[in-house]
Amino acid sequence: MDSIKDRLRKIEILVTLLLLGGLMVFCGCSQEKHLKGVQPEFTPGHLTIMGNGVEVEKIFSLEELKNKKEAQRSEAYSMLNDWPSPRIIVGKGITVSALLEEAGIKPEAKAIKVWAADGYNTTLTREQLFEKRYYYPALLEGSEEGAKEVTAILAWEYGEGIDDLSQTRPGPLCLLLGQKGLKNTIAPACVKDVVTLEVVKEAPGCWDEVHADPSAGQVEAGTEVFLLHSQPDKVKIYYTIDGSVPDERSILYNPSTSYFQPELTKAIIINESLIIKTIAIGLGKENSQVSSFAYQVE
Repeated sequence: MDSIKDRLRKIEILVTLLLLGGLMVFCGCSQEKHLKGVQPEFTPGHLTIMGNGVEVEKIFSLEELKNKKEAQRSEAYSMLNDWPSPRIIVGKGITVSALLEEAGIKPEAKAIKVWAADGYNTTLTREQLFEKRYYYPALLEGSEEGAKEVTAILAWEYGEGIDDLSQTRPGPLCLLLGQKGLKNTIAPACVKDVVTLEVVKEAPGCWDEVHADPSAGQVEAGTEVFLLHSQPDKVKIYYTIDGSVPDERSILYNPSTSYFQPELTKAIIINESLIIKTIAIGLGKENSQVSSFAYQVE
């Protein structure tokens, strides 16, 4: 049996959690509408484009997709996964933009959920799908040399670890898209065996802001600062210490995830007065607001 003291402690914890939940609803960026739902019905061997973000539902067979010659592309793509491991994939297929235009994507459409036949799915905001993305042929060397802009495609032929398009092999439809920078983790979005593009008007919201421990203020030289996020395995945290606004090309705080290589996440050592600016970026939602933390070395 729990003692009265234990019961009071449990009540205290419950009240605290409820207050924190209310605070998250109150704070702007935490009011996102999650794109929940069950997998839409689909026809095996076909691609369906549907949802309240398109004018008409479209269903295409693979043969019909291959007949759309004007929208076909053969491209190479650089990839980075959550390990992180770099790789190159080449693919032949059809541009996603052409298919969405044919279905009549609405101006108010906010996100695209990509469904695989087995139920696996990933969500991209409209901006993430259509913004400029690149193939970095020198990704393995950590260089942007030779970067080439590439568009997102649904590929029916592809090959991993090669850069020769003549060596691709047929496979289930696979989403391929480029990177925004050398540190941009995009591999989780490359859904294989795609059967549905679900286009929705509901706004996906934005990622929670990054927090820091210690948060700011006067510190001793050598103080370690840790950057924290409510969903650290779903976002990448980027930061700057030179006053600039962080983006995908800034310093990456968490190159791996908690279940792969958490030791790659290193504390920021404060040896002089500075301001750390941070941002959380991840697929399926808008970027977080930029958070700033000013430290003065005593």
